[in-house]
Amino acid sequence: MKRKSFKSLSMALVVFMTATMVFSATVAAATPSGTRLKDIPANGVLVGTEFPSGFNTMSDAATFLNVAKSEFNMVTAENCMKWDATEPSQNNFTFSEGDKLLNWAQSNNFKVHGHALVWHSQTPHWVQNLNASAMEAAMYNHIDKVMGHYKGKIPYWDVVNEAFEDNGTYRNSFWYRALGKSFIDKAFVRAHAADPNAKLIYNDYNLEYTGNKSNTAYNMLKDLKSKGIPVDGIGFQMHLDIQYKIDYDDFAKNMQRFADLGLEIYITEMDVRVPDRPSQSDLKMQASYYENIIKKCMAQPAVKAIQVWGFTDKYSWVPGTFPGRNDALIFDRNYNPKPSYYAMQAALATGPIVHPILYGDLDGSNSIDALDFALMKQYLLGSITKFPSGAGMVAADVNASGTIDALDFALMKQYLLGSITKFPADK
Repeated sequence: MKRKSFKSLSMALVVFMTATMVFSATVAAATPSGTRLKDIPANGVLVGTEFPSGFNTMSDAATFLNVAKSEFNMVTAENCMKWDATEPSQNNFTFSEGDKLLNWAQSNNFKVHGHALVWHSQTPHWVQNLNASAMEAAMYNHIDKVMGHYKGKIPYWDVVNEAFEDNGTYRNSFWYRALGKSFIDKAFVRAHAADPNAKLIYNDYNLEYTGNKSNTAYNMLKDLKSKGIPVDGIGFQMHLDIQYKIDYDDFAKNMQRFADLGLEIYITEMDVRVPDRPSQSDLKMQASYYENIIKKCMAQPAVKAIQVWGFTDKYSWVPGTFPGRNDALIFDRNYNPKPSYYAMQAALATGPIVHPILYGDLDGSNSIDALDFALMKQYLLGSITKFPSGAGMVAADVNASGTIDALDFALMKQYLLGSITKFPADK
């Protein structure tokens, strides 16, 4: 037998060790124990994540997509539905990347959350340099074309994104400088006209607690609702960091006041930052943030979806944006579940079982009668601002228009007189 050289043996060992490492990396990811996240909520809350552009061509796309399919039922595009991606030059639209995401979502029974139509960031310079009338026309055209392309296919849209500074003032964006705060009203009106069945959302960060910024957002949305402008929900981005303490009760109180406006609540971009190379104590603290926030969400009937901004630390935006902070998500870089995954799993299981809405039942009596009719009248006259039933703000919108108005009152009267036997909202 010919003796192999030391060099040959060394090379063989390197090849063997490399192959072993590759194989180990392929099989290292542990399947989480317990129920998959999307299958836990008993109250219909959607559980979602964000996908980066090129999600289907990444080197580990198969693993990425298999985990996503197992855990989630809603997806938001990180970038491919923003203005710079969909209309890079005036009236020159491209939807190829967005269409790939939509097609994948439809094939896998995912809902898509559209993000974002009107924003100060990632909007091309050609928009920013327009005069007021031209900018308004460009905004209308963009909303018409993007929402028109996806009409009936994307049920949720972030119409306006991040319009306020942390101190509660309107952001001094090119939108605000050219059009004033009316750009928000106009964007929502136009979006509703483009797709009347889509849920229209105002989305922002640092809205989680009562304070200057959330107060301004609350007053803006209250004003929109009072003027009959179609806005359906508020998006709490929920980008958190364990170095900042959270008053969970204040968060619950803040959600309730937005719910009292008749708004749905969406957690749109949740992640929880920790230091680079976090300790076990850091990861335990991170898990407590996920668990306590989501428990409060599951106790609030107005919450309709909880989304994390990515799910594996491998593709998180955090290290590129917050130096020294990292590992903000629920799976590590090798797709192993972290303590935060199991915290989220436990929190999602705390939600109540919600029975179907009985439209017209405003007092929670499980019947529709003269008392409900009287409550509707009081609400429209301004004598009361909410109904005895926790689901009353939803149940009062008997024509599913997104607002409670004279038409709902008329339909209630027809129902009680026997002229109709069900409401338009009863589909």
